[in-house]
Amino acid sequence: MNIKTILAVAISSSMAFSSVGFTEDTVSDASQYPDSSYSDNLSGWKAMITNANPVETLESGRWFDAAPVPRPFKEGKNVPFSDEIKAQLQANTTDAVLVVKDGAITGEYFRYGFDIDDIHLVHSAGKAFTSFAIQPIYDDIGDEGLNRKLSEYLPKLKGKYFGEATLAQALDMQVGMEWSENYEDPTTATMLSGPVGGWDPLVEEYGPESWYERMFDFPKYDDHGKTWIYSSASVISASFAAEAIAGKHYSDLVQASYNRLGFEDASWYVTNQFNELSAEGGQALTIRDAAKIGRYMLETKDSTYVSDVWNMNGDINNPADALHMKKYPFSKGYKNYWYKLSDDVILALGSSGQFIYVDKAKNLVIVKFSSFVKGQSPEEFTDGFEVLHNIAEQY
Repeated sequence: MNIKTILAVAISSSMAFSSVGFTEDTVSDASQYPDSSYSDNLSGWKAMITNANPVETLESGRWFDAAPVPRPFKEGKNVPFSDEIKAQLQANTTDAVLVVKDGAITGEYFRYGFDIDDIHLVHSAGKAFTSFAIQPIYDDIGDEGLNRKLSEYLPKLKGKYFGEATLAQALDMQVGMEWSENYEDPTTATMLSGPVGGWDPLVEEYGPESWYERMFDFPKYDDHGKTWIYSSASVISASFAAEAIAGKHYSDLVQASYNRLGFEDASWYVTNQFNELSAEGGQALTIRDAAKIGRYMLETKDSTYVSDVWNMNGDINNPADALHMKKYPFSKGYKNYWYKLSDDVILALGSSGQFIYVDKAKNLVIVKFSSFVKGQSPEEFTDGFEVLHNIAEQY
């Protein structure tokens, strides 16, 4: 069974963020011209507006600078998309695609009104940028530091079940605290975290909140290291731990990571009033800068972080790996917020159709920005994977 078939089967039954079920009313509303409400702002027309205009539509955030020494891609020989692929991209509500082969841009697609230097929310694909910001620390502290409890780095987590998890477990989504990603239930953890993180308007009852106030206090679901739970809290805690280890604000680590990648453009980041960055997916980047993390993963040979991602292989005898692979049959493993699709392909994946696809054998990076009609739609993700496969097959 080829990757395209595996993905189509697996994605249609399970998604990395989907305990979500969409009703026909939700689909209808999301596909209509936007109303005046704030609701459902990550689906349909509203998603297109939010993704491309986060500064204007989200509650709070901050800018990051382009790198002092930008590192643009070379211009390669253009490999034009067929009419069939263009039709697939349009049908899959694609905002932009960039193809980089052997370090040079060889293909691109932009919907009307969007261009190569426009920022776009990357949602959970940004988790890979979060772990990458930690990369120098990851390489420096080794297994000993990665396997220390979060509470050893973060005193505010002492006495909490969450704090008993290790940094490595947080980076691999193996923290055993309960967390739900159901976007339709306003009482779930992910929805409660919106105002806390800076995405949504503040809730009058609580006012401005740090992540520490409620987001690490959900009940135990299972033992740390023996389960796989897709959790924003795990990502936020990893960024907080990195900040504590480095002795500098996490924003400094983010800027340094963008400098290492050679960002050409300024970027934006969802941030709350406590200057806590929404590291779970609050980055808004240009597509040419989003592709640069793929280039780094292909070029870099002397980083434990990079080799750990490429060398990951899920162990069916490990309960956490077994659960992950049961939920996501397309994935051979999950490390540092990257999915492994095959020995040569890794992927970062985000809500509403954000993809960063990296193929080592082909020296190929494909980035796709989208604004799905239904932000968590398995069917739309399946179609997105299919068009990625079709583009990759051209090389």
